[in-house]
Amino acid sequence: MTKQMNFKGLLSLLLLFVTGAVYAQPLKQNPNLVTGKLPNGFTYYIYKNDKAKGNSVLRLFVNAGSLQEENDQQGLAHFIEHMAFNGTKHYSKNDVIEFLESKGVKFGADLNAHTSFDETVYKISINTADEKNLEKSIDIMGDWAFGVTFDKNEIDKERGVVIEEWRSKQGADNRLREQYLPVLFNKSRYAERLPIGKVDILKTFPRQRIVDFYEKWYRPDLMSIAIVTDIDPKKVESYIKNEFSQYQAKSKAPRLYYELPAHKDTLFSIITDKEASSIDLSFFNKIASFKGIQTEADYKNQLIRSFFNALAKNRFSRISQLQNDFKEGSFSVSNLVLKNGIVSGGVSLFHDQINEGIAKYLTEAQRITRYGFTADEVMKMRDEYIVSIKRAMATEDKTESETYVNEIHDVFYNGTTMLAKAERNRLALKYAPQIDSLAIISFLKSVSQKGNTVVLLTAPEKDAKNLPTVAQLKAMLAKAANEKVAPWKDSITIPKTLLAQEPKAGKVVKEEKIEAIGVTKWTLSNGTMVYLKTTDEKKNYISLSGFRAGGIYALDSTQFVTSQFVKPVTGLSGAGEFSRRALTEFLAGNTASSTLILSTTREGVVSSADWKDAKTMFQLMYLKWVYPNADSLTFEQAKRQTIERLDNNKLSPTYDYNKAIAELLKGDDDYASDVSAERINKELRFKDILPIFKSRFGSAKDFQFVIVGGFNLDSIKPLIEQYIGGLPAGDYNKKFEYKGPVGGDSAKDILVYAGKAPKSTVNLFYQSNKVNYDYPEILVQTLLQEVLKVKLRLNLREENSGVYGVGVSISSTSIPSPLIRSRISFSCAPESADFLIKQAQLEVKKVADDPNYFLSDLANIKVQQLDSYKKQAGKNLFWSSSLRNQFYFGFKDYSFFNDYEKMINSITPAMVSAYAKKYLIETPGIKAVLMPENFKKLN
Repeated sequence: MTKQMNFKGLLSLLLLFVTGAVYAQPLKQNPNLVTGKLPNGFTYYIYKNDKAKGNSVLRLFVNAGSLQEENDQQGLAHFIEHMAFNGTKHYSKNDVIEFLESKGVKFGADLNAHTSFDETVYKISINTADEKNLEKSIDIMGDWAFGVTFDKNEIDKERGVVIEEWRSKQGADNRLREQYLPVLFNKSRYAERLPIGKVDILKTFPRQRIVDFYEKWYRPDLMSIAIVTDIDPKKVESYIKNEFSQYQAKSKAPRLYYELPAHKDTLFSIITDKEASSIDLSFFNKIASFKGIQTEADYKNQLIRSFFNALAKNRFSRISQLQNDFKEGSFSVSNLVLKNGIVSGGVSLFHDQINEGIAKYLTEAQRITRYGFTADEVMKMRDEYIVSIKRAMATEDKTESETYVNEIHDVFYNGTTMLAKAERNRLALKYAPQIDSLAIISFLKSVSQKGNTVVLLTAPEKDAKNLPTVAQLKAMLAKAANEKVAPWKDSITIPKTLLAQEPKAGKVVKEEKIEAIGVTKWTLSNGTMVYLKTTDEKKNYISLSGFRAGGIYALDSTQFVTSQFVKPVTGLSGAGEFSRRALTEFLAGNTASSTLILSTTREGVVSSADWKDAKTMFQLMYLKWVYPNADSLTFEQAKRQTIERLDNNKLSPTYDYNKAIAELLKGDDDYASDVSAERINKELRFKDILPIFKSRFGSAKDFQFVIVGGFNLDSIKPLIEQYIGGLPAGDYNKKFEYKGPVGGDSAKDILVYAGKAPKSTVNLFYQSNKVNYDYPEILVQTLLQEVLKVKLRLNLREENSGVYGVGVSISSTSIPSPLIRSRISFSCAPESADFLIKQAQLEVKKVADDPNYFLSDLANIKVQQLDSYKKQAGKNLFWSSSLRNQFYFGFKDYSFFNDYEKMINSITPAMVSAYAKKYLIETPGIKAVLMPENFKKLN
């Protein structure tokens, strides 16, 4: 018997050893990832993605950021990123941008870069159906890495752009951040090396100091290129070797890594600002960072952390449903910087319930800290997660290239092992069932450490007298830590079926084929219409959207304020016999979702599901449509939070400015007038929420539904007849009164002085009611918009160094009445505003006067538009939104779907110029300028 016990003990020990060995062994790298290191230390990653037909995504990673700057270089790591676009060994200023734009690349969207404390990343996404485009892109990244020329004149011009980037971020949030970050990053290098740097250094640094940083840290052993493409990896590898093997490091400076110093005492920071818009309490417990995922143990720990964060989010979501003491709370565990993670939490507070809200939040945070989550909470989370993994395994992998390149980012910077989808799913199904409430509380205890805690409280200056002091905060924290807190309990009743009674089915009374776009149209017996388009983007997936003209404009004006609350209140109140929580629980693990919408000009519904849950989706839509709920607590929460938000908006320096703009733009439209706290208190009525909802959804007649996805017409027909055909019919109010925006007959100016930040905000508006909202006119608007973006960027940013970015938008509509509105916007130094406005107006005039002025720009933009269209065409979202617009606005034909390229190419420079002349030059505009408060005295 003893021998038997010893044998069993030995066997158990052996099994434990074997299990531990498997648990700790390295994970398998995704076999599709090709990696290598050149003799000079340069690393490369190539991932073949056959789903990315004719497209490639590239990243140049630099393992250096603002932390590597010396005292007189603060801001230069970020400045180098700017200079990479202003002249390199093989490309003079703007040549890179112009070349890439000619290949369909959009500056900002497909071509960009960023700099942080520990890294600098350059980005290109490009069409590589012609492989030479990939080779050229690699060549460009080689120049960024080792060939930036740092022309002195270009440096001096770019100083203004970088300072404008700094200026654009100025305001209350930044002033608060400048005060609390030194507390959070207490006595660390992070507190001294914010990536934007210092303005006085940016204005005056000598050229040699930026060259010094570049040569010291831009070197092969600290760099990598990542490319996700459908091109043969061997070819890509040869391009990389040919480009990057030639470079050698000019420095051997050690790459130092920094941590946040430990501190035993809890650090407090209570900060107010006149322009702050909310009261927020946050706590941070600094811990060691979570390393890259390299073993199964790492994977399981990361999975448990993800579960914890999701469970905490769900808990506080539920708490928000049950109380009105604070707006919203949070609790999570994550990485903060490269070497430090955080256990963090926070609460957004009502200005008249600050102490009570903090106390309530601390109690709930303590409840999680002491007890974690209930077995029921964890089980539901676990089961839903496992269902989602199995669902993903059953669907075709269509992961976007950007996702893969982000995973490679973690490989390079954090040493993470990039997993194949099948391996990731295997690990998920292996370890998710092992996660229970004990595993969660064990994880929380492992990251909960004494010391290294920071507590921040930020608020508007007007609330300063009501804020707790540091001593009071300490007392509140101590009380919460010592008070008795019971474990979480939450009992809810969940009906067994969504519908207590199935609706009486309607019938398809007419079928039409719209051959031009491959759409089937069914007219149902209750007066609804359904457009069906089968796609193969996602197998066994469907999306449904329904719409009808009307909306809030079809209501009496006395109902306007209440109508603004109909969607949020009914949407968060459950439906039928289901409370909001009960409905969430009932649908756990189910993909079905459905949301009903009430907007100014239409009422509608948006739903989606995997095919296996299609019936549930239709039932859910029917339930919310026919049996809406309005919960009184949800109503009071929405009302209270809206009133406080509106009151706090008045603290913003842009409040009077935006109000003045809105009054000039909207004309006599009472519906679009401000919804103030006073109006809410006077006009908002809970008893009218459901009557208003039912007045717009009481009849489904004339609703048009668009259903897109992977489905069979015969299989979906019974569901449509039952749940769409079963919706109530009958008459409804089709008329509405509209006194909407009108184009003025004379130019108007707005000048407002407000705010502490040393910046001016400029908006130039032009609007007219004389527009034809249809194709190809819509595309002419788009091309004009993009031409102006290019020309204004070149003038205001590149040539005059006066702005960081320029916004241009041109949009139009025919519902509820024809309207086209154009807007040019930017922020700048106050003293430069008048000059830059004149430059913007000059560029608009040049575009309007001379079609030859933008010939090459227009050619590039057409390529970009076609490339973007081809990327989206065929996707469910493309068909759903495009068909919805087609039928809602009643476009004259289907040229957008069948003749897009022909339409784009048929638009001449003269047509674009004519549009600019008609809608910007000949249309009276609104010039709105916001200047800092102190400039009022100067002027």
